[in-house]
Amino acid sequence: MELTIKELADELAVSKTAIRKHMDDKFRSTYTIKKGNKILIKDEGIELLKGQFKNQGATNTRKAEMETANETVAKDNRDQSHLLAEQLEDQRKQIEEKDKQIAELHQLLDQSQRLQLDVQNKLKQLENKSGNSTQTKTIEQTPTEHQSEDNIPDNYQPTSAGDGRFESTGRKKHWWQFGR
Repeated sequence: MELTIKELADELAVSKTAIRKHMDDKFRSTYTIKKGNKILIKDEGIELLKGQFKNQGATNTRKAEMETANETVAKDNRDQSHLLAEQLEDQRKQIEEKDKQIAELHQLLDQSQRLQLDVQNKLKQLENKSGNSTQTKTIEQTPTEHQSEDNIPDNYQPTSAGDGRFESTGRKKHWWQFGR
Protein backbone atom coordinates (compact mmCIF):
# COMPACT_ATOMS: atom_id res chain seq x y z
CA MET A 1 0.00 0.00 0.00
CA GLU A 2 1.66 3.19 -1.14
CA LEU A 3 1.00 6.53 0.54
CA THR A 4 1.60 10.13 -0.40
CA ILE A 5 3.74 12.39 1.76
CA LYS A 6 0.61 14.15 3.05
CA GLU A 7 -1.17 10.89 3.94
CA LEU A 8 1.91 9.59 5.76
CA ALA A 9 2.33 12.92 7.57
CA ASP A 10 -1.30 12.77 8.74
CA GLU A 11 -0.89 9.14 9.86
CA LEU A 12 2.26 9.88 11.84
CA ALA A 13 0.92 13.26 13.14
CA VAL A 14 3.90 15.17 11.79
CA SER A 15 4.29 17.82 9.10
CA LYS A 16 5.05 17.16 5.41
CA THR A 17 8.28 19.09 5.87
CA ALA A 18 9.40 16.72 8.60
CA ILE A 19 8.89 13.76 6.27
CA ARG A 20 10.68 15.50 3.39
CA LYS A 21 13.67 16.15 5.68
CA HIS A 22 14.07 12.40 6.21
CA MET A 23 13.86 11.69 2.46
CA ASP A 24 17.35 12.07 1.01
CA ASP A 25 18.26 11.24 -2.59
CA LYS A 26 19.09 7.59 -1.83
CA PHE A 27 15.75 7.14 0.01
CA ARG A 28 13.85 8.71 -2.95
CA SER A 29 15.52 6.51 -5.49
CA THR A 30 14.93 3.35 -3.43
CA TYR A 31 11.55 3.79 -1.71
CA THR A 32 9.48 6.23 -3.80
CA ILE A 33 7.46 6.13 -7.05
CA LYS A 34 6.38 9.18 -8.99
CA LYS A 35 2.83 9.18 -10.40
CA GLY A 36 2.12 12.40 -12.16
CA ASN A 37 3.05 15.18 -9.88
CA LYS A 38 2.56 13.05 -6.74
CA ILE A 39 5.29 11.18 -4.91
CA LEU A 40 4.18 7.83 -3.48
CA ILE A 41 6.20 6.10 -0.76
CA LYS A 42 6.49 2.28 -0.89
CA ASP A 43 5.63 0.08 2.11
CA GLU A 44 9.32 -0.49 2.98
CA GLY A 45 9.89 3.27 2.94
CA ILE A 46 6.78 3.83 5.09
CA GLU A 47 8.08 1.36 7.68
CA LEU A 48 11.51 2.98 7.61
CA LEU A 49 10.06 6.46 8.12
CA LYS A 50 7.72 5.19 10.87
CA GLY A 51 10.75 3.71 12.64
CA GLN A 52 12.63 6.98 12.36
CA PHE A 53 9.70 8.97 13.72
CA LYS A 54 9.18 6.44 16.51
CA ASN A 55 12.83 6.94 17.48
CA GLN A 56 12.29 10.65 17.21
CA GLY A 57 9.06 10.27 19.19
CA ALA A 58 11.00 8.35 21.81
CA THR A 59 13.56 11.14 21.77
CA ASN A 60 10.74 13.64 22.10
CA THR A 61 9.26 11.51 24.86
CA ARG A 62 12.65 11.51 26.58
CA LYS A 63 12.85 15.25 26.11
CA ALA A 64 9.36 15.61 27.57
CA GLU A 65 10.31 13.32 30.43
CA MET A 66 13.47 15.34 31.03
CA GLU A 67 11.47 18.56 30.95
CA THR A 68 8.99 17.05 33.41
CA ALA A 69 11.90 15.91 35.60
CA ASN A 70 13.45 19.37 35.35
CA GLU A 71 10.12 20.93 36.31
CA THR A 72 9.88 18.53 39.25
CA VAL A 73 13.42 19.39 40.31
CA ALA A 74 12.63 23.09 39.95
CA LYS A 75 9.47 22.62 42.00
CA ASP A 76 11.44 20.70 44.65
CA ASN A 77 14.03 23.49 44.67
CA ARG A 78 11.26 26.07 45.11
CA ASP A 79 9.78 23.99 47.92
CA GLN A 80 13.17 23.63 49.57
CA SER A 81 13.91 27.32 49.24
CA HIS A 82 10.46 28.10 50.66
CA LEU A 83 11.14 25.74 53.56
CA LEU A 84 14.56 27.29 54.15
CA ALA A 85 13.00 30.76 54.05
CA GLU A 86 10.46 29.68 56.68
CA GLN A 87 13.22 28.21 58.86
CA LEU A 88 15.25 31.39 58.47
CA GLU A 89 12.24 33.49 59.49
CA ASP A 90 11.66 31.26 62.54
CA GLN A 91 15.30 31.57 63.55
CA ARG A 92 15.17 35.35 63.09
CA LYS A 93 12.13 35.50 65.40
CA GLN A 94 13.92 33.33 67.96
CA ILE A 95 16.98 35.60 67.85
CA GLU A 96 14.78 38.66 68.35
CA GLU A 97 13.15 36.96 71.36
CA LYS A 98 16.58 36.10 72.80
CA ASP A 99 17.71 39.70 72.30
CA LYS A 100 14.66 40.88 74.26
CA GLN A 101 15.43 38.40 77.04
CA ILE A 102 19.06 39.53 77.16
CA ALA A 103 17.98 43.18 77.38
CA GLU A 104 15.61 42.32 80.25
CA LEU A 105 18.35 40.40 82.04
CA HIS A 106 20.74 43.35 81.68
CA GLN A 107 18.09 45.62 83.17
CA LEU A 108 17.50 43.22 86.08
CA LEU A 109 21.24 42.90 86.67
CA ASP A 110 21.59 46.69 86.71
CA GLN A 111 18.74 46.98 89.21
CA SER A 112 20.30 44.27 91.37
CA GLN A 113 23.63 46.08 91.38
CA ARG A 114 21.96 49.36 92.34
CA LEU A 115 20.11 47.67 95.21
CA GLN A 116 23.30 46.04 96.40
CA LEU A 117 25.08 49.39 96.32
CA ASP A 118 22.24 50.96 98.32
CA VAL A 119 22.45 48.18 100.91
CA GLN A 120 26.22 48.65 101.21
CA ASN A 121 25.77 52.40 101.71
CA LYS A 122 23.15 51.82 104.42
CA LEU A 123 25.42 49.32 106.16
CA LYS A 124 28.24 51.87 106.16
CA GLN A 125 25.88 54.46 107.61
CA LEU A 126 24.78 52.04 110.35
CA GLU A 127 28.38 51.15 111.12
CA ASN A 128 29.24 54.83 111.38
CA LYS A 129 26.26 55.42 113.71
CA SER A 130 27.03 52.38 115.85
CA GLY A 131 30.72 53.30 115.93
CA ASN A 132 29.82 56.79 117.14
CA SER A 133 27.46 55.42 119.79
CA THR A 134 30.10 53.03 121.20
CA GLN A 135 32.51 55.95 121.40
CA THR A 136 29.92 57.99 123.25
CA LYS A 137 29.18 55.08 125.54
CA THR A 138 32.88 54.76 126.28
CA ILE A 139 33.08 58.47 126.94
CA GLU A 140 29.99 58.33 129.14
CA GLN A 141 31.35 55.39 131.13
CA THR A 142 34.61 57.09 132.06
CA PRO A 143 34.32 58.59 135.54
CA THR A 144 34.29 62.30 135.95
CA GLU A 145 34.75 64.46 139.04
CA HIS A 146 31.03 64.63 139.61
CA GLN A 147 30.43 60.88 139.47
CA SER A 148 31.21 58.50 142.29
CA GLU A 149 33.78 55.89 141.51
CA ASP A 150 32.43 52.38 141.63
CA ASN A 151 35.52 50.69 140.31
CA ILE A 152 35.29 47.08 141.32
CA PRO A 153 38.40 44.94 140.89
CA ASP A 154 38.17 41.87 138.66
CA ASN A 155 38.66 39.44 141.52
CA TYR A 156 35.50 40.67 143.27
CA GLN A 157 32.17 38.99 142.55
CA PRO A 158 28.62 39.92 143.68
CA THR A 159 27.58 38.35 146.95
CA SER A 160 25.07 35.56 147.00
CA ALA A 161 22.74 37.69 149.12
CA GLY A 162 22.07 39.98 146.11
CA ASP A 163 22.29 43.13 148.20
CA GLY A 164 24.59 44.95 145.75
CA ARG A 165 27.76 44.21 147.71
CA PHE A 166 30.87 42.50 146.32
CA GLU A 167 33.38 40.21 147.93
CA SER A 168 36.78 38.96 146.89
CA THR A 169 37.06 35.52 145.29
CA GLY A 170 40.60 35.22 146.45
CA ARG A 171 41.90 34.51 143.04
CA LYS A 172 44.15 36.78 141.20
CA LYS A 173 43.71 37.15 137.42
CA HIS A 174 46.64 36.35 135.24
CA TRP A 175 47.63 38.61 132.35
CA TRP A 176 46.07 36.31 129.68
CA GLN A 177 42.70 36.40 131.41
CA PHE A 178 42.24 40.15 131.25
CA GLY A 179 40.68 40.04 127.83
CA ARG A 180 37.83 37.90 129.13
